[in-house]
Amino acid sequence: MATSSTTPTQPLESVTQLLLDAGKREEGLANASIYLEAVGHVVIAWMWIEQLLAAGGKAGDFYEGKRQAARYFYNYELPTTTTQFELLKSLDRTTVEMRSSWF
Repeated sequence: MATSSTTPTQPLESVTQLLLDAGKREEGLANASIYLEAVGHVVIAWMWIEQLLAAGGKAGDFYEGKRQAARYFYNYELPTTTTQFELLKSLDRTTVEMRSSWF
């Protein structure tokens, strides 16, 4: 699995604090679905760690499947949180600035 100098919780903590700061409520709520998806991925990452710890060095197709599924998640799914957290940190206002009259 890919290794990183940061854990998935580090950007989660900093982005959450940024969004909780006074005056950022509108931006935080405007991108809530992106935040929830990223948080969900971090939670699932921890669940895969638990699965890997439970599998330990055990042999067999079942355990190999667990290890391979975790590898997939960490290599393909978890990296998507990087761009999600970057967007959230930017406090992008695209969705807030949209007007219904433009449709």
